Amino acid sequence: MGTGGFLGLSISLSGLFANQRSLGVVSHNIANANTPGYSRQVMNTQAYRPSVLPGGMGTLGNGVDVTAVKQIRDLYLDKKYRVSNSELGEWQAKTGVLQQIESIFNEPSDTSLSKLLDNYYSALQSLSENPEDLTSRTLVRQTTISLTEGIESVADNLKALQSDLNFQFQADVVAVNNYANQIARLNKIIYESELEGGTANDVRDQRNLIVDKLSELVPVDYEDDSQGRFHLYIGGHSLVSHYNVSKLELTKRDNLVNDVDAAGLYDVQWDDGNRLNAKTGEIAGLLSVRDGVSGEEKGVPYYLNRLNDFVDTFADTMNNIHEGGYGLNSSTGYYMYTMNNMTTSEFKNYLLTQGLNKGPAVDVTSSILTGTTGLDESEKNAKIKANIDKLLSNNPNYSNKSVKLIDDKYYITDRISATDLTISADLEDLDNLAAASDPSEIPGQASNILDMIATRYDMDMYNWGAPEDFINSLVSNLGVDTQQAENKLENQKTMLNEYDTYRSSMMDVSLDEEMSNMIKFQTAYNANARMINVFDEMLDLIVNRLGTSGR
Repeated sequence: MGTGGFLGLSISLSGLFANQRSLGVVSHNIANANTPGYSRQVMNTQAYRPSVLPGGMGTLGNGVDVTAVKQIRDLYLDKKYRVSNSELGEWQAKTGVLQQIESIFNEPSDTSLSKLLDNYYSALQSLSENPEDLTSRTLVRQTTISLTEGIESVADNLKALQSDLNFQFQADVVAVNNYANQIARLNKIIYESELEGGTANDVRDQRNLIVDKLSELVPVDYEDDSQGRFHLYIGGHSLVSHYNVSKLELTKRDNLVNDVDAAGLYDVQWDDGNRLNAKTGEIAGLLSVRDGVSGEEKGVPYYLNRLNDFVDTFADTMNNIHEGGYGLNSSTGYYMYTMNNMTTSEFKNYLLTQGLNKGPAVDVTSSILTGTTGLDESEKNAKIKANIDKLLSNNPNYSNKSVKLIDDKYYITDRISATDLTISADLEDLDNLAAASDPSEIPGQASNILDMIATRYDMDMYNWGAPEDFINSLVSNLGVDTQQAENKLENQKTMLNEYDTYRSSMMDVSLDEEMSNMIKFQTAYNANARMINVFDEMLDLIVNRLGTSGR
């Protein structure tokens, strides 16, 4: 820009154009005030390099220069928002599944396990008062069936919940891959648009919005390298590298991670075969409650394991008592509980020769009876229990196994599963219900039934106390786990809302502010236009009228 007579006109024109463009930015902000992910833009301006006047007179301004249109974002708040959003996704997933587990246990209700257990013991009590009564015997059989069916229903629903999570994993993997493809496509647009030095603000907003959504599913790390290429990582593995995309995929498990797991569960991995390493996000939360067995990772397998623990100990205890009793027809040696409606003999043979894992039982009688010689009955039982606990805890191969007394010998066998527990087929004949402890007590005594009723108050039966204490503790633990997850979810919502509020206060469009800017730039535009008119009149005077008096 020169320093001659047209200088003032050029300065005014630069101001006119700068304010016109600033008005365009204001208009663009107002138009996108409700666009998700849009960050407001501002026009950056600076004074033109001034002209140096001769003779040390200083400098003379040359107007205004438009340097760039910048979007207003805080990269730190973006990062904090996405970290928090990923943690929110994790706890939303955990809370949702734990609430479904609570619904499956359905405590308290008329169909809950604690109610079915109460009905069972009440029926035994009724039979003890009249051991010959056919109605009381029928009631015992019916409540036994109801209890086994109720336990099976809970276990089946837990496994169904575990399997149903496959659909959520499918949806999440598809979403992650779609987001990755969109980011790669936008990377291409941004890179090509910015080759000449500009900034593709609106396209960057679109990409940032997708990264926000992605962060709910998986934890994201990202960077723009020195060449303007964008890279995004999940757990150290590249998801998007400039134009290149790595895919997530689902694979069916060949082997169970936990013995109680449903068949056909999916694992999430990269298309190069590496497992997904995600510590937060919805996918990590779902994996935690689907596969977790301890600590803060307690999920479906944990509650299935505890239910199997209850079933195995309860069935063994009742079977040992019932087997030693006598029915109305002097029958003896029958279990009360078996699997899949087997008879007692079928069930014993199954445990000894096949087992749930297709392996024969191991005779551990000598180990179990070590140190029991000369002890009274109470001391002997305590020592046997201690030996069993020691044997199972010291051998990792015996995890999810139990010790059963079968025909006067102790064997390591598979646990009785909650999904397989049934009443013994032998008890279809009601006379086989063993109410008496001795044939001489038949028909009027019920000492064996009283022994079964006494288990209701046996505080040593489980580490958590008596049978009803075990169920109540299990449900209470579930309630505590769910409440903790809900509390963490609410805390995470609060944190995310704070980051979102901070971020929005900076990047969101304020219509009041934009209207104020509009008036400011419009006024400046009008002033510059008036200056042009002034300079136009001055030039008209000089060119057309100055020095015309002698003509």
